Amino acid sequence: MFFKLLSFLLSARYTQSMNDHSFFINSFEWSFTTLLVYVDDIILEGNDKEEIARIKQALSQIFKIKDLRDLRYFLGLEVARSKEGIMVNQRIYALKLLTDAGLSACKPALTPIGNHEKFSDTGSVPVHV
Repeated sequence: MFFKLLSFLLSARYTQSMNDHSFFINSFEWSFTTLLVYVDDIILEGNDKEEIARIKQALSQIFKIKDLRDLRYFLGLEVARSKEGIMVNQRIYALKLLTDAGLSACKPALTPIGNHEKFSDTGSVPVHV
C-alpha cells in the first residue's frame, strides 16, 4: 500500500525527504505543503488551503480516507493551537505511563540530592564538588 501512496505522491509533485522516507514536501513559490505518513495515518499541513483541499480530494479518489480536521494527538504528542501558536507536549503520554506503573496517586517530591553532587567511585556516599 505504501508504494501505491508513494507513486501517487511523487506524481502529485511531492518530494520524498531523504532524512525521513515517510515525510513528503510540496513547495512552489509561496506555497508549502507537507505530508507525514505513519502506518495508516497521514498528517497533512501547509500554508496553501487550496493545495491541501486538492491533495485530500485526490487521495480520497484512490484511498479510503477520513478527515479528522485539526491534529490534536499523534504518537504520544498532544497538539494544542492558540492565537499565539502551536504547543506540543506529552502530558497524556506521561500520565498514561504513571497510571500503567501504578504511580498516578504519588505526590511529587523535591530531588533529595543537590545539583552539584557527584557519586564517589565506590558508589556509597555522594561527594560534594
